[in-house]
This record gives sequence, C-alpha cells and structure tokens, in this order.
Amino acid sequence: MAIPAEKARAIIALDLGGTWVRVARFGEDGAILARARDRTAHQGPEVVVAQIKRLVEEVDPGSPRERIVAIGVPGPVDPFAGVVEGAPNLPGWRMFPLKDAVEAALGSTCLVDHDATLAALGEHRQGAGRGFSNFGYITVSTGIGAGLVLGGRLYRGAQGKAGEFGHMVVYPDGPLCTCGNRGCLEALASGTAIASLAGMESAAAVSRAAAGGDRRAALVLSEAARHLGLAVGGLINLLNLDGIAFGGGVFGAGVSFWDEMVRGVVGGSFAAPRQHCRLLRAELGEDQGLVGAFELAMDAGPLTSMTA
Repeated sequence: MAIPAEKARAIIALDLGGTWVRVARFGEDGAILARARDRTAHQGPEVVVAQIKRLVEEVDPGSPRERIVAIGVPGPVDPFAGVVEGAPNLPGWRMFPLKDAVEAALGSTCLVDHDATLAALGEHRQGAGRGFSNFGYITVSTGIGAGLVLGGRLYRGAQGKAGEFGHMVVYPDGPLCTCGNRGCLEALASGTAIASLAGMESAAAVSRAAAGGDRRAALVLSEAARHLGLAVGGLINLLNLDGIAFGGGVFGAGVSFWDEMVRGVVGGSFAAPRQHCRLLRAELGEDQGLVGAFELAMDAGPLTSMTA
C-alpha cells in the first residue's frame, strides 16, 4: 500500500544515467542528508534494480514503509505507469516496469520520470530557471536530452514522452545512433559521439587534445557544438522560450565549445525570439536530476498513486 507524501520520513531521489547511478536522501525541507553513487550496471534492468536497492538502503537504512523513491531515467518512459520503454544507453531495457520492480524490491512507493524532465523541474524550481514561465533545460553528456516548463508547468506531452531532443535527426546520412536511426543529434554532439568521432576514450580526452593543439579533436568539438547550436536555434523558433539552461559534462569542454554553440544558435534562429531567450549555464550541477526527483515526490500529484 502506498503512503501519502505528508507521512513520508524520507524522500530518496535517484538519477539513473548511462554512466552513473546517483542517489540522495532528502529531508522534507529539501536538504540532502546522505548521498551514494555507483557505476551503472550494464547487465540488464534486473541487475540495476538490485543496484538501486543496495544504494537506497545505503543512504536510508530505515523502514521502507516510510520512503518515497523518485527516479529519473534516460530514454522514453511512461511516467504514469512507471515503465521504461527503451533506454538507448542502457543495454537490455525495453518496456521494463521499473516502478513495479523497485516497489517490489524495496516495499516503498516509487515514482519514475524522464531524467531531463526532472532536471528541468529542478532547475526551474531551485536553479537557473527560477522566474521563467517558459523554460527549457538541455543536457549534453553520455546522451542528449531536454526538459520543458511551459506556462509555468512541467510539460510531458500527450503520452509523457516529450523531451527526446537528442533523437532529432539532423543529418540523415550521419553516424548510426544507439536508437537505431542515423544522424540523430545525439550521434553527432553527445559526449559519447564526440569521443567516437575523434577516436578517443572520452569527450574530456578530446577536449584536452584540442586544447593541446590537436586539429582533428578541435574540429570534432567545433562540429558537435555547431550541430547542437543549430538544433537549439530551432527549439527557440518553435517554442519562443524565456530561457534555456545547459548542463552535462560536455560543457566542461571549455569556452570555445559554448561560443561555437552560440554561433550555431544564431545561425538557426530568428533574431526576435533568440534575443528574448537567455542562454544560461545550469546552476545545480550533478544535483539537477536529484533535486527534480525530490520536487516530483513533493508535488505528489495525480501522476502518482500515493493514497493510503
């Protein structure tokens, strides 16, 4: 039986990524009381559920009847049913009932939503998006995703699947993407793509090589930033946003990556909506998704089944 949010002793937020599982226990005042993380297991969803169980019990060894667990996941998700429909950067995830599996493993109420959606919610409530009625968050790391707040409210789309910004096809004859299509933005501008296109082990290595004068590395970064900027410009034209915050490890590639992206935005958008829209660095760092998951649990609206 699920428990009402007001009776919860602890809210456990999880950010499930292609590289890391990050977990935090929040107090109801929003303070983070404990943290844990681990490399994401790539042996299928059942192994990850066992990993989640271990990490949750590490940060909160108390009674499972007093927990709400909120999870952000990469890839298409049905947040109403808590089903992960596919996660391109997590092998073996296809129509997996994550909510039911976690509730069975932990005996705790579980909420599931798209990771970038939760990051947008976190930034809007507590970070760079405060005060904006129409706001977007874009993450560029292992993959690329987006979350939207429109008219002051979190936007999920008709089926809860809005935000797959990284799987817009921007170059039809481009590299094969993990989703199965060719030329997705994620296959051209994500950290994984940057490393692959440069023939290096990571986007950070490409950034270091570019800073050291490696022309190929510099070109890969420049092209990735340009593709990203053009896609962002299209998003600005489409939605006429007040602001967009950017996060994810790839933005650690240096000032030149940001500047090249902004040039792409200029080339891909009309002047009036572009000049209105502020391009911002996200403020919450790696905690974006965790804060968003906390806010989701605190909202505990009709999306969930938190009834006594």
